Amino acid sequence: MLKVLPEYKEEAKKRIIEASVKVMSEKGYSQTTMEDIAAYLGVSKGALYLYFKSKDEIIVESAKNMQLHLSQLHRMQMTASPTKDPLDVWIKILDNFMPFDSKINALYFELVAITQRDPEINKLSAKNLEKEIEMIEHEIASQQQMKLVRTDADPRTIAVALISFFSGLRLMNILGLDRDEIRKRWAEMGRIVLGIKD
Repeated sequence: MLKVLPEYKEEAKKRIIEASVKVMSEKGYSQTTMEDIAAYLGVSKGALYLYFKSKDEIIVESAKNMQLHLSQLHRMQMTASPTKDPLDVWIKILDNFMPFDSKINALYFELVAITQRDPEINKLSAKNLEKEIEMIEHEIASQQQMKLVRTDADPRTIAVALISFFSGLRLMNILGLDRDEIRKRWAEMGRIVLGIKD
Protein backbone atom coordinates (compact mmCIF):
# COMPACT_ATOMS: atom_id res chain seq x y z
CA MET A 1 0.00 0.00 0.00
CA LEU A 2 1.22 3.48 -0.87
CA LYS A 3 2.23 5.62 2.12
CA VAL A 4 1.00 9.21 2.28
CA LEU A 5 3.60 11.73 3.40
CA PRO A 6 2.50 13.77 6.45
CA GLU A 7 3.09 17.06 4.60
CA TYR A 8 0.86 15.93 1.75
CA LYS A 9 -1.83 14.78 4.15
CA GLU A 10 -1.89 18.18 5.92
CA GLU A 11 -2.05 20.01 2.59
CA ALA A 12 -4.88 17.75 1.42
CA LYS A 13 -6.79 18.42 4.67
CA LYS A 14 -6.40 22.18 4.19
CA ARG A 15 -7.73 21.92 0.63
CA ILE A 16 -10.70 19.86 1.81
CA ILE A 17 -11.50 22.39 4.56
CA GLU A 18 -11.28 25.33 2.13
CA ALA A 19 -13.49 23.54 -0.39
CA SER A 20 -15.97 22.60 2.33
CA VAL A 21 -16.36 26.22 3.44
CA LYS A 22 -16.93 27.30 -0.18
CA VAL A 23 -19.53 24.60 -0.82
CA MET A 24 -21.25 25.10 2.54
CA SER A 25 -21.40 28.87 2.06
CA GLU A 26 -23.28 28.26 -1.20
CA LYS A 27 -25.56 25.40 -0.13
CA GLY A 28 -25.70 25.82 3.64
CA TYR A 29 -24.24 23.41 6.15
CA SER A 30 -27.27 21.15 6.45
CA GLN A 31 -27.74 20.86 2.68
CA THR A 32 -24.10 20.06 1.95
CA THR A 33 -23.05 16.44 1.61
CA MET A 34 -19.65 14.81 1.46
CA GLU A 35 -20.49 14.04 -2.18
CA ASP A 36 -20.90 17.79 -2.86
CA ILE A 37 -17.48 18.50 -1.37
CA ALA A 38 -15.87 15.64 -3.30
CA ALA A 39 -17.45 16.86 -6.55
CA TYR A 40 -16.15 20.39 -5.93
CA LEU A 41 -12.64 18.99 -5.44
CA GLY A 42 -12.94 16.58 -8.36
CA VAL A 43 -12.24 13.52 -6.19
CA SER A 44 -14.23 10.52 -5.09
CA LYS A 45 -16.25 10.60 -1.88
CA GLY A 46 -14.08 7.73 -0.66
CA ALA A 47 -10.99 9.93 -1.02
CA LEU A 48 -12.52 12.44 1.43
CA TYR A 49 -13.15 9.69 3.96
CA LEU A 50 -9.40 9.01 4.05
CA TYR A 51 -9.06 12.40 5.76
CA PHE A 52 -12.41 13.07 7.48
CA LYS A 53 -15.16 10.75 8.73
CA SER A 54 -17.92 13.35 8.28
CA LYS A 55 -18.62 16.98 7.52
CA ASP A 56 -18.91 17.53 11.29
CA GLU A 57 -15.28 16.43 11.62
CA ILE A 58 -14.36 18.89 8.85
CA ILE A 59 -16.08 21.69 10.81
CA VAL A 60 -14.23 20.77 14.01
CA GLU A 61 -10.90 20.85 12.17
CA SER A 62 -11.87 24.12 10.52
CA ALA A 63 -12.59 25.69 13.92
CA LYS A 64 -9.17 24.56 15.18
CA ASN A 65 -7.51 26.10 12.13
CA MET A 66 -9.45 29.35 12.60
CA GLN A 67 -8.20 29.78 16.15
CA LEU A 68 -4.63 29.21 14.99
CA HIS A 69 -5.15 31.76 12.21
CA LEU A 70 -6.57 34.34 14.65
CA SER A 71 -3.63 33.87 17.02
CA GLN A 72 -1.10 34.26 14.20
CA LEU A 73 -2.76 37.44 12.90
CA HIS A 74 -2.91 38.88 16.41
CA ARG A 75 0.80 38.20 16.96
CA MET A 76 1.62 39.80 13.60
CA GLN A 77 -0.37 42.92 14.49
CA MET A 78 1.27 43.27 17.90
CA THR A 79 4.78 42.66 16.56
CA ALA A 80 4.31 45.20 13.78
CA SER A 81 3.47 48.10 16.10
CA PRO A 82 2.36 47.61 19.71
CA THR A 83 1.74 51.37 20.16
CA LYS A 84 -0.31 51.79 17.01
CA ASP A 85 -3.33 54.10 17.00
CA PRO A 86 -6.12 52.09 18.71
CA LEU A 87 -8.74 53.23 16.19
CA ASP A 88 -6.55 52.01 13.31
CA VAL A 89 -6.18 48.65 15.08
CA TRP A 90 -9.98 48.55 15.64
CA ILE A 91 -10.63 49.14 11.91
CA LYS A 92 -7.97 46.60 10.87
CA ILE A 93 -9.75 44.00 13.01
CA LEU A 94 -12.87 44.52 10.91
CA ASP A 95 -10.93 44.47 7.65
CA ASN A 96 -8.96 41.32 8.59
CA PHE A 97 -11.70 39.26 10.20
CA MET A 98 -15.06 40.31 8.73
CA PRO A 99 -15.95 38.43 5.57
CA PHE A 100 -18.24 40.77 3.63
CA ASP A 101 -19.71 37.84 1.74
CA SER A 102 -23.16 37.45 3.25
CA LYS A 103 -23.18 33.73 2.40
CA ILE A 104 -20.08 33.13 4.55
CA ASN A 105 -21.60 35.15 7.37
CA ALA A 106 -24.81 33.12 7.08
CA LEU A 107 -22.75 29.92 7.28
CA TYR A 108 -21.12 31.27 10.45
CA PHE A 109 -24.51 31.65 12.14
CA GLU A 110 -25.63 28.24 10.92
CA LEU A 111 -22.52 26.73 12.52
CA VAL A 112 -23.11 28.68 15.74
CA ALA A 113 -26.56 27.07 15.92
CA ILE A 114 -24.97 23.62 15.55
CA THR A 115 -23.01 24.19 18.78
CA GLN A 116 -26.25 23.60 20.68
CA ARG A 117 -26.63 20.11 19.19
CA ASP A 118 -23.03 18.96 19.00
CA PRO A 119 -21.10 18.82 22.30
CA GLU A 120 -17.68 18.56 20.63
CA ILE A 121 -18.26 21.60 18.41
CA ASN A 122 -19.79 23.44 21.40
CA LYS A 123 -16.75 22.75 23.57
CA LEU A 124 -14.31 23.80 20.84
CA SER A 125 -16.32 26.94 20.01
CA ALA A 126 -16.53 27.95 23.68
CA LYS A 127 -12.78 27.44 24.03
CA ASN A 128 -12.11 29.53 20.90
CA LEU A 129 -14.42 32.27 22.16
CA GLU A 130 -12.67 32.42 25.52
CA LYS A 131 -9.26 32.63 23.80
CA GLU A 132 -10.55 35.41 21.57
CA ILE A 133 -11.92 37.36 24.56
CA GLU A 134 -8.63 36.93 26.46
CA MET A 135 -6.57 38.02 23.44
CA ILE A 136 -8.64 41.20 22.98
CA GLU A 137 -8.80 41.83 26.74
CA HIS A 138 -4.99 41.68 26.91
CA GLU A 139 -4.66 44.12 24.00
CA ILE A 140 -7.14 46.57 25.55
CA ALA A 141 -5.33 46.37 28.92
CA SER A 142 -2.02 47.14 27.17
CA GLN A 143 -3.56 50.12 25.42
CA GLN A 144 -5.01 51.30 28.74
CA GLN A 145 -1.59 51.15 30.39
CA MET A 146 -0.22 53.36 27.60
CA LYS A 147 -3.23 55.71 28.05
CA LEU A 148 -4.20 55.18 24.41
CA VAL A 149 -7.80 54.25 25.27
CA ARG A 150 -10.18 55.00 28.11
CA THR A 151 -9.03 53.62 31.44
CA ASP A 152 -12.37 53.77 33.24
CA ALA A 153 -13.77 50.57 31.68
CA ASP A 154 -12.96 46.94 32.37
CA PRO A 155 -10.88 45.52 29.46
CA ARG A 156 -12.86 42.27 29.48
CA THR A 157 -16.12 44.20 29.15
CA ILE A 158 -14.69 46.07 26.16
CA ALA A 159 -13.54 42.76 24.63
CA VAL A 160 -17.00 41.23 25.02
CA ALA A 161 -18.56 44.39 23.55
CA LEU A 162 -16.23 44.24 20.55
CA ILE A 163 -17.15 40.62 19.82
CA SER A 164 -20.85 41.40 20.29
CA PHE A 165 -20.70 44.37 17.91
CA PHE A 166 -18.78 42.27 15.41
CA SER A 167 -21.40 39.50 15.48
CA GLY A 168 -24.19 42.05 15.12
CA LEU A 169 -22.53 43.59 12.08
CA ARG A 170 -22.17 40.12 10.56
CA LEU A 171 -25.92 39.71 10.92
CA MET A 172 -26.52 43.15 9.38
CA ASN A 173 -24.33 42.14 6.44
CA ILE A 174 -26.57 39.12 5.87
CA LEU A 175 -29.61 41.40 5.98
CA GLY A 176 -28.16 43.73 3.36
CA LEU A 177 -26.26 46.53 5.12
CA ASP A 178 -23.41 47.42 2.77
CA ARG A 179 -19.69 47.28 3.54
CA ASP A 180 -19.16 51.06 3.67
CA GLU A 181 -21.98 51.51 6.18
CA ILE A 182 -20.68 48.62 8.31
CA ARG A 183 -17.14 50.03 8.27
CA LYS A 184 -18.38 53.54 9.15
CA ARG A 185 -20.49 52.28 12.08
CA TRP A 186 -17.63 50.05 13.29
CA ALA A 187 -15.26 53.04 13.41
CA GLU A 188 -17.84 55.10 15.31
CA MET A 189 -18.43 52.28 17.80
CA GLY A 190 -14.67 52.09 18.28
CA ARG A 191 -14.49 55.79 19.12
CA ILE A 192 -17.28 55.44 21.65
CA VAL A 193 -16.20 52.19 23.31
CA LEU A 194 -12.50 53.04 23.39
CA GLY A 195 -13.13 56.67 24.41
CA ILE A 196 -11.24 58.13 21.45
CA LYS A 197 -11.83 61.79 20.62
CA ASP A 198 -11.37 63.15 17.08
